Amino acid sequence: MIVIVGASASGKTEIAKILINKYGYHKCVTTTTRPPRIGEVDGVDYHFLSREDFLSKVKEKAFVEVTNYQNNFYGIQRKDITPGAIVIVDPNGANKLVLQLGSEVYLVLVESSREDRKRRMLNRGDQLDLVIKRLESDDEVFNKDKLLRVDLYINNCTQTLEELAGIIHNNYQNNFK
Repeated sequence: MIVIVGASASGKTEIAKILINKYGYHKCVTTTTRPPRIGEVDGVDYHFLSREDFLSKVKEKAFVEVTNYQNNFYGIQRKDITPGAIVIVDPNGANKLVLQLGSEVYLVLVESSREDRKRRMLNRGDQLDLVIKRLESDDEVFNKDKLLRVDLYINNCTQTLEELAGIIHNNYQNNFK
């Protein structure tokens, strides 16, 4: 399983889409309590649940990992983990997956400049006050020192997303399988 970690608007979701569309990987659909963004589809982008339904599934031990980010819950349900899949998580989630799945996890950290992330968030329609909050919290939350292990560092500033996806694919194929 390829596990991708990166701050808000670092490019991780677009890189994952290229890996899925060009290289045939499968998305591990995660679950969240946050409302869908424009164009997001339940069961495709996320499993969107109410807070109550999410917490009920936590009690049922349906999740491998759960985290609270920006006052919304996110998690990976056991039923959604498949070999060779791609999942995007925060450092907490990545560490839980590394601890639970060990060598089945190939961990990629996507980094991007603060200025680029701010521009991307504003371009996708995020409100300025939320962008500022995310930038502030992401600097702390997505610090690479918080990760137990990183198999590949990617810096999304000089190469295209296509090139970055190719690097991930080649490294995964050559060094992990």
